[in-house]
Amino acid sequence: MASTPFDVVVVGGGHNGLVAAAYLARARLKVVVLERRERPGGGLDTEVIAPGFRVPAVAHTVGRLRRSVVRDLKLTRHGLGLISPEVRAFVPQREGPALVLHADPTRTAEGLARWSRADARTYPEFDRKLRALSSFVAHLNVALPPDISSPALGDAVTGIRLARALRGLGAGRGVREAMRVLPMPVADFVEGFETESLAAAIAARGIQ
Repeated sequence: MASTPFDVVVVGGGHNGLVAAAYLARARLKVVVLERRERPGGGLDTEVIAPGFRVPAVAHTVGRLRRSVVRDLKLTRHGLGLISPEVRAFVPQREGPALVLHADPTRTAEGLARWSRADARTYPEFDRKLRALSSFVAHLNVALPPDISSPALGDAVTGIRLARALRGLGAGRGVREAMRVLPMPVADFVEGFETESLAAAIAARGIQ
């Protein structure tokens, strides 16, 4: 390999490294990817935790995977298939039935009623706010900062998208709540719930 000229060396064959390498190769550059493990994949690789049970090594969601990447690299043609499960979190208990967080917040609230009627009442609105906040954060994650010295049309489009995501938080109070919540420790974020398992499940997802 030492005698072969490469334009770019990508260190690490995780999903980010592979995407970067693919785009560089599409630009007709000579690219080599170096990975110390036996196979690529990184955090998206699949591990066998018990006979017959295969799970993601680290990443449990690809919610931040840009549609443009899927389209440009023709990932569906190469076998990519996304699953949106009805059950988002399963929290077993030492005694009694497990706590289950569903994609449908109403169904989750119905199950919460066996532990706390107060949590069952407040959870649907909490879920709505959390979804709006997640949408706003997703836009922030992919937005490129504008070139202040030479703004372009793309900067204006990015601003419009952020404004729409911000509008989803609700005028006034919703925006102030977002600014309060974003830097907040996750323990403070969930302290209003009476059900310890519910607070733990939400906090764990926040940490991930």
